[in-house]
Amino acid sequence: MVQPPPVAITNVAVIDVERGSLRRAQTVVVRAGRIAAAGPAAAIAIPPGTTVVDGRGRFLAPGLADMHVHVYTRGDLFTYVANGITTVRNMAGDTSHLAMRRDVAAGRVVGPRVVTAGPVVETPPLSHPDNAPLAAPADARAALVRQRAAGYDFVKVYNALARPTYDSVVAVARELGLPVAGHVPTSAGIDGALAARQASVEHFRGYVHALTPAGPDAGFRAWSVAWTRVDTAAIPALVARTVAAGVWNCPTFTFTVHELSPAADHARLLRRPELRRLSLEGLPRDRTKGYLAAFADADFAAAQRGLDGQFRLLRALDAAGAGLLLGTDSWLAGHALAEEAALMVRAGLTPARVLRMATLDAARFLGAADSMGTVAPGKVADLVLLDADPLRDVAALRRVRAVVVGGRLLTRAELDRRLAALPGPREPLTAR
Repeated sequence: MVQPPPVAITNVAVIDVERGSLRRAQTVVVRAGRIAAAGPAAAIAIPPGTTVVDGRGRFLAPGLADMHVHVYTRGDLFTYVANGITTVRNMAGDTSHLAMRRDVAAGRVVGPRVVTAGPVVETPPLSHPDNAPLAAPADARAALVRQRAAGYDFVKVYNALARPTYDSVVAVARELGLPVAGHVPTSAGIDGALAARQASVEHFRGYVHALTPAGPDAGFRAWSVAWTRVDTAAIPALVARTVAAGVWNCPTFTFTVHELSPAADHARLLRRPELRRLSLEGLPRDRTKGYLAAFADADFAAAQRGLDGQFRLLRALDAAGAGLLLGTDSWLAGHALAEEAALMVRAGLTPARVLRMATLDAARFLGAADSMGTVAPGKVADLVLLDADPLRDVAALRRVRAVVVGGRLLTRAELDRRLAALPGPREPLTAR
């Protein structure tokens, strides 16, 4: 792999994401894919042949992490980098994602670091044809051994996994050194997932069952609208059990806002200019069919109101010190993370807390805090240069001036050029 030329970002305000503060008038030097030096501008020597970026009036943060994505194409993969996202956790993988990960690591493709699950495991009948069927507990070993041998990073579990099979998956995965993440099987419930010390829970799945008197009815529609009637008095004990288990949560509020939007809001989403350059492979093109078929427009509206219940849970988890991750699960790909950050602030978190979730906390969850998540010498050179201060307003995450990914500098002009060249949807957008 040919190393990119050295880069120096001078006289910039470096964001200390751990403390939520700024170190002003700093210079950061990048060489051979790592941060070679970082400190007061007057004390840092810039080697000859270095590309210099003037950081005056700008803010330098570690590269961001979107911890719940579904990557469909290499074009979609680039949109993450274009928005300052240098790490993604892909929640349903196949061999194409392993190839993307190899090509990014080798420098053949410009993209974020890819951490990927293998095929999602569930008990038949399958909710998606690419999922891996586990008809019995004894099937778990062979399936997980195959996933580890292929090189997948973790195992994703889904809603319909029978309890004995879930227990077998957890036991085998622990033996093989594979984290288990994903949904909470309804057969296990949130307390079963906490007892199993599942690495992360996505979408607060399972929590609504424990927080709704008598439990919600079966089915995704019922789970979505049940957030409007959660028993808030039950939240503290559930939060305490979550913290004790060491289980992280990735709420993905943008999934609700984008996927479960009422008709008028959905129509506005489909007019966003970013859609012209996305594959839109994950977009339900006819919401009267498939897993959204049971939703009336009133149900979509109720799902939006139910965000208040999820926000209450988020605030309680944060106050108790639970692990939280920033993730989107949106067909808007890399264009969605800034919106997720804004939703976290709307829920009651500070911008500084949200930025730490998207950087250092993601690195800690991945066991990679020694190599990523902060701007410090020796760390991988994944950086985002912003035109405004995200510690004041997370809307600054939309104002990306430049990105350094794996030591490679991409200016705003280069990012825009590459975005404009993306092929866009494979078929006309006619979603209903």
